[in-house]
Amino acid sequence: MQDHIDFVKKTHRYVQTSFLSPVEQTILKQILPRDLYLSFYGGFDQAQRKIAFISEMEVEPDYDYVLLSSVYSKEKRELSHKDVLGALMHLGIKREQLGDLIVQEEKIFVLCKEIMASFIKNECRRIGNVSVHFKEDYTADIQIVQTQPVIVVCSSLRMDAIVACLGKCSRARAAEMIKKGYVKLNDVVLEENCRLCNNDYVSIRKTGRFRFLEVENRTRKDRLVLRFEKFI
Repeated sequence: MQDHIDFVKKTHRYVQTSFLSPVEQTILKQILPRDLYLSFYGGFDQAQRKIAFISEMEVEPDYDYVLLSSVYSKEKRELSHKDVLGALMHLGIKREQLGDLIVQEEKIFVLCKEIMASFIKNECRRIGNVSVHFKEDYTADIQIVQTQPVIVVCSSLRMDAIVACLGKCSRARAAEMIKKGYVKLNDVVLEENCRLCNNDYVSIRKTGRFRFLEVENRTRKDRLVLRFEKFI
Protein backbone atom coordinates (compact mmCIF):
# COMPACT_ATOMS: atom_id res chain seq x y z
CA MET A 1 0.00 0.00 0.00
CA GLN A 2 2.90 2.35 0.65
CA ASP A 3 3.98 1.77 -2.98
CA HIS A 4 0.65 3.18 -4.17
CA ILE A 5 1.07 6.27 -1.99
CA ASP A 6 4.62 6.80 -3.25
CA PHE A 7 3.41 6.45 -6.87
CA VAL A 8 0.80 9.19 -6.42
CA LYS A 9 3.34 11.48 -4.75
CA LYS A 10 5.97 10.92 -7.44
CA THR A 11 3.82 10.97 -10.61
CA HIS A 12 0.98 13.28 -9.47
CA ARG A 13 -1.46 10.76 -10.92
CA TYR A 14 -4.23 8.81 -9.24
CA VAL A 15 -3.99 5.10 -8.50
CA GLN A 16 -6.40 2.27 -7.78
CA THR A 17 -5.51 -0.67 -5.59
CA SER A 18 -6.60 -4.28 -5.86
CA PHE A 19 -9.50 -5.34 -3.62
CA LEU A 20 -8.55 -4.72 0.01
CA SER A 21 -9.85 -6.55 3.06
CA PRO A 22 -11.48 -4.46 5.84
CA VAL A 23 -8.27 -4.66 7.87
CA GLU A 24 -6.17 -3.48 4.91
CA GLN A 25 -8.60 -0.59 4.38
CA THR A 26 -8.11 0.47 8.00
CA ILE A 27 -4.31 0.31 7.68
CA LEU A 28 -4.39 2.40 4.49
CA LYS A 29 -6.48 5.07 6.23
CA GLN A 30 -3.92 5.19 9.03
CA ILE A 31 -0.82 5.57 6.82
CA LEU A 32 -2.31 7.90 4.17
CA PRO A 33 -0.77 11.42 4.25
CA ARG A 34 -3.27 14.17 4.98
CA ASP A 35 -2.66 15.91 1.66
CA LEU A 36 -3.98 12.94 -0.36
CA TYR A 37 -7.59 11.98 -1.09
CA LEU A 38 -8.89 8.47 -0.47
CA SER A 39 -12.15 6.70 -1.26
CA PHE A 40 -13.32 3.08 -1.32
CA TYR A 41 -15.89 1.11 -3.28
CA GLY A 42 -16.59 -2.59 -3.69
CA GLY A 43 -19.37 -2.73 -6.28
CA PHE A 44 -22.32 -2.31 -3.90
CA ASP A 45 -22.99 -0.36 -0.73
CA GLN A 46 -22.48 -3.15 1.81
CA ALA A 47 -19.40 -4.71 0.19
CA GLN A 48 -16.66 -5.79 2.58
CA ARG A 49 -13.72 -6.06 0.17
CA LYS A 50 -13.15 -2.73 -1.60
CA ILE A 51 -10.90 -1.00 -4.13
CA ALA A 52 -9.12 2.11 -2.85
CA PHE A 53 -8.82 5.19 -5.07
CA ILE A 54 -5.93 7.50 -4.08
CA SER A 55 -5.30 10.92 -5.63
CA GLU A 56 -3.75 14.33 -4.98
CA MET A 57 -6.98 16.16 -5.77
CA GLU A 58 -10.62 15.34 -5.17
CA VAL A 59 -11.98 13.77 -8.37
CA GLU A 60 -14.89 11.47 -9.23
CA PRO A 61 -13.44 7.93 -9.02
CA ASP A 62 -13.92 5.50 -11.88
CA TYR A 63 -13.42 2.18 -10.12
CA ASP A 64 -11.84 -0.69 -12.03
CA TYR A 65 -14.17 -3.63 -11.40
CA VAL A 66 -16.63 -5.89 -13.16
CA LEU A 67 -19.69 -7.58 -11.69
CA LEU A 68 -20.21 -11.08 -13.03
CA SER A 69 -23.23 -13.28 -12.38
CA SER A 70 -24.29 -16.82 -13.16
CA VAL A 71 -27.41 -18.82 -12.46
CA TYR A 72 -27.05 -22.45 -11.40
CA SER A 73 -29.28 -25.36 -10.46
CA LYS A 74 -29.38 -26.59 -6.85
CA GLU A 75 -30.58 -30.01 -7.98
CA LYS A 76 -27.05 -31.41 -7.99
CA ARG A 77 -25.67 -29.34 -5.15
CA GLU A 78 -26.27 -26.10 -3.25
CA LEU A 79 -23.16 -23.97 -3.62
CA SER A 80 -21.54 -21.90 -0.87
CA HIS A 81 -19.13 -18.96 -0.71
CA LYS A 82 -16.35 -21.45 0.00
CA ASP A 83 -17.16 -23.46 -3.15
CA VAL A 84 -17.05 -20.37 -5.38
CA LEU A 85 -13.85 -19.01 -3.84
CA GLY A 86 -12.16 -22.41 -4.05
CA ALA A 87 -13.03 -22.81 -7.73
CA LEU A 88 -11.66 -19.37 -8.62
CA MET A 89 -8.49 -19.80 -6.56
CA HIS A 90 -7.96 -23.20 -8.23
CA LEU A 91 -7.76 -21.35 -11.55
CA GLY A 92 -4.77 -19.45 -10.19
CA ILE A 93 -6.60 -16.18 -9.48
CA LYS A 94 -5.12 -14.25 -6.57
CA ARG A 95 -7.52 -13.29 -3.78
CA GLU A 96 -6.77 -9.57 -4.16
CA GLN A 97 -8.15 -9.69 -7.73
CA LEU A 98 -11.56 -10.67 -6.32
CA GLY A 99 -14.03 -8.63 -4.33
CA ASP A 100 -17.05 -10.00 -2.51
CA LEU A 101 -18.50 -13.31 -3.66
CA ILE A 102 -22.24 -13.71 -3.08
CA VAL A 103 -24.39 -16.80 -3.43
CA GLN A 104 -28.14 -16.08 -3.34
CA GLU A 105 -30.67 -18.82 -3.94
CA GLU A 106 -29.67 -20.12 -7.39
CA LYS A 107 -27.49 -17.19 -8.46
CA ILE A 108 -23.81 -16.36 -7.97
CA PHE A 109 -22.27 -12.87 -8.05
CA VAL A 110 -18.53 -12.31 -8.41
CA LEU A 111 -16.86 -8.89 -8.12
CA CYS A 112 -13.48 -8.88 -9.85
CA LYS A 113 -10.88 -6.58 -11.34
CA GLU A 114 -11.61 -5.79 -14.98
CA ILE A 115 -8.50 -7.62 -16.18
CA MET A 116 -9.84 -10.90 -14.74
CA ALA A 117 -13.39 -10.75 -16.13
CA SER A 118 -12.78 -12.44 -19.50
CA PHE A 119 -10.62 -15.12 -17.89
CA ILE A 120 -13.35 -16.02 -15.39
CA LYS A 121 -16.04 -16.04 -18.08
CA ASN A 122 -13.98 -18.34 -20.29
CA GLU A 123 -12.38 -20.65 -17.73
CA CYS A 124 -14.86 -21.02 -14.86
CA ARG A 125 -17.51 -23.30 -16.36
CA ARG A 126 -18.02 -25.67 -13.42
CA ILE A 127 -17.93 -25.35 -9.65
CA GLY A 128 -17.68 -28.85 -8.28
CA ASN A 129 -20.16 -30.83 -10.37
CA VAL A 130 -22.38 -27.79 -11.01
CA SER A 131 -22.39 -26.01 -14.37
CA VAL A 132 -22.02 -22.21 -14.33
CA HIS A 133 -21.85 -19.57 -17.04
CA PHE A 134 -20.71 -16.12 -15.93
CA LYS A 135 -21.62 -12.93 -17.75
CA GLU A 136 -21.32 -9.23 -16.96
CA ASP A 137 -24.35 -8.02 -15.03
CA TYR A 138 -24.77 -4.41 -13.93
CA THR A 139 -28.50 -4.56 -13.16
CA ALA A 140 -28.18 -7.12 -10.36
CA ASP A 141 -29.93 -6.49 -7.07
CA ILE A 142 -27.44 -7.72 -4.50
CA GLN A 143 -29.09 -8.26 -1.15
CA ILE A 144 -27.53 -6.63 1.88
CA VAL A 145 -25.76 -9.07 4.16
CA GLN A 146 -27.79 -9.60 7.32
CA THR A 147 -26.09 -9.53 10.72
CA GLN A 148 -27.08 -9.93 14.32
CA PRO A 149 -25.30 -8.54 17.41
CA VAL A 150 -23.32 -10.92 19.62
CA ILE A 151 -21.96 -10.00 23.05
CA VAL A 152 -19.50 -12.29 24.83
CA VAL A 153 -17.53 -12.01 28.05
CA CYS A 154 -13.97 -13.18 27.57
CA SER A 155 -10.79 -13.35 29.60
CA SER A 156 -8.57 -11.90 26.84
CA LEU A 157 -8.28 -11.07 23.14
CA ARG A 158 -6.20 -14.16 22.43
CA MET A 159 -7.75 -16.18 19.65
CA ASP A 160 -8.12 -19.40 21.64
CA ALA A 161 -10.15 -17.48 24.22
CA ILE A 162 -12.21 -15.79 21.49
CA VAL A 163 -12.96 -19.06 19.71
CA ALA A 164 -13.94 -20.68 23.01
CA CYS A 165 -16.45 -17.89 23.71
CA LEU A 166 -17.92 -17.68 20.21
CA GLY A 167 -17.97 -21.46 19.75
CA LYS A 168 -19.22 -22.11 23.28
CA CYS A 169 -16.53 -24.68 23.97
CA SER A 170 -13.55 -25.13 26.26
CA ARG A 171 -10.32 -23.26 25.63
CA ALA A 172 -8.55 -26.58 25.04
CA ARG A 173 -11.10 -27.48 22.37
CA ALA A 174 -10.67 -24.02 20.82
CA ALA A 175 -6.90 -24.51 20.66
CA GLU A 176 -7.45 -27.87 18.98
CA MET A 177 -9.77 -26.27 16.38
CA ILE A 178 -7.12 -23.68 15.59
CA LYS A 179 -4.49 -26.39 15.23
CA LYS A 180 -6.70 -28.36 12.82
CA GLY A 181 -7.30 -25.31 10.60
CA TYR A 182 -10.97 -24.88 11.52
CA VAL A 183 -10.54 -21.17 12.28
CA LYS A 184 -9.88 -18.30 9.88
CA LEU A 185 -8.81 -14.77 10.76
CA ASN A 186 -9.55 -12.25 8.00
CA ASP A 187 -10.16 -15.11 5.54
CA VAL A 188 -6.77 -16.71 6.22
CA VAL A 189 -6.49 -20.04 8.06
CA LEU A 190 -5.14 -19.30 11.52
CA GLU A 191 -1.89 -21.19 12.03
CA GLU A 192 -0.95 -19.95 15.49
CA ASN A 193 -2.54 -18.19 18.42
CA CYS A 194 -2.61 -14.39 18.21
CA ARG A 195 -4.58 -11.40 19.44
CA LEU A 196 -7.78 -10.04 17.92
CA CYS A 197 -7.97 -6.42 16.67
CA ASN A 198 -10.94 -4.16 15.93
CA ASN A 199 -12.69 -4.96 12.61
CA ASP A 200 -11.03 -8.39 12.35
CA TYR A 201 -13.17 -11.14 10.82
CA VAL A 202 -13.32 -14.53 12.55
CA SER A 203 -14.71 -17.61 10.79
CA ILE A 204 -15.21 -20.81 12.80
CA ARG A 205 -16.22 -24.01 11.06
CA LYS A 206 -19.80 -25.07 11.90
CA THR A 207 -20.21 -21.93 14.05
CA GLY A 208 -20.26 -18.96 11.70
CA ARG A 209 -18.52 -15.79 10.60
CA PHE A 210 -18.12 -12.81 12.94
CA ARG A 211 -16.70 -9.28 12.85
CA PHE A 212 -15.14 -7.91 16.02
CA LEU A 213 -16.42 -4.38 16.68
CA GLU A 214 -15.02 -3.28 20.04
CA VAL A 215 -14.30 -3.90 23.70
CA GLU A 216 -17.54 -2.57 25.11
CA ASN A 217 -16.75 -2.77 28.82
CA ARG A 218 -14.97 -4.66 31.59
CA THR A 219 -16.54 -6.66 34.39
CA ARG A 220 -15.67 -6.24 38.07
CA LYS A 221 -13.35 -9.24 37.69
CA ASP A 222 -11.61 -7.43 34.81
CA ARG A 223 -13.01 -9.72 32.11
CA LEU A 224 -13.65 -8.15 28.70
CA VAL A 225 -17.16 -7.53 27.37
CA LEU A 226 -16.75 -7.85 23.60
CA ARG A 227 -19.18 -6.82 20.89
CA PHE A 228 -19.32 -8.73 17.59
CA GLU A 229 -21.69 -8.94 14.67
CA LYS A 230 -22.52 -12.35 13.25
CA PHE A 231 -23.33 -12.81 9.57
CA ILE A 232 -26.53 -14.78 9.03
